[in-house]
Amino acid sequence: MSVDKFFTLKDGRAIFIREVFVEDAERLHEFYLKVTSETEFLVTLPEEVLDVASERNLIRIYRSSHNRLYLVAFYSSQIIGALKLAGNRRKRMSHVAELSIAVKKDFWGLGVGSILMKEAINWAKSHEIKRIELTVLDNNKRAINLYNKFGFVEECRMKMATILSDGHHDLILMAKFL
Repeated sequence: MSVDKFFTLKDGRAIFIREVFVEDAERLHEFYLKVTSETEFLVTLPEEVLDVASERNLIRIYRSSHNRLYLVAFYSSQIIGALKLAGNRRKRMSHVAELSIAVKKDFWGLGVGSILMKEAINWAKSHEIKRIELTVLDNNKRAINLYNKFGFVEECRMKMATILSDGHHDLILMAKFL
């Protein structure tokens, strides 16, 4: 099952979603620098973003793995969103995948996250993934609402797991069972 589709956002703009290619590494590096600098909702800081060579290597790992998916969302030629679904390498946990998602702030609330989530869940179902898990900051209400909408449930809180500009915050572990 390959993801290679156009979608219409709530504001009428068309976006294109597809699986990542090694050639996307430079644009992804720029994308991650942007999204990590425009919000504290991501645990990664801009200075912790992978360099282009490391991003290329990560893409190669995803492209060569049967239980990993890396999607990119484009508006025009600009990357506006990315989703990674990393299946576990251990055989006893090969049915488990960790999800991460990021969307440029200019595109929040337009449906990009929902589109990426739907595509990832459909892909997971067709690749024998039975559990998708993620962590989210306790103050990221928009993301928590998105995950709840797709059937994710809170499993636990990691108290004071992150430090933001306004103090310590919990990380919430959420999971969805397919």
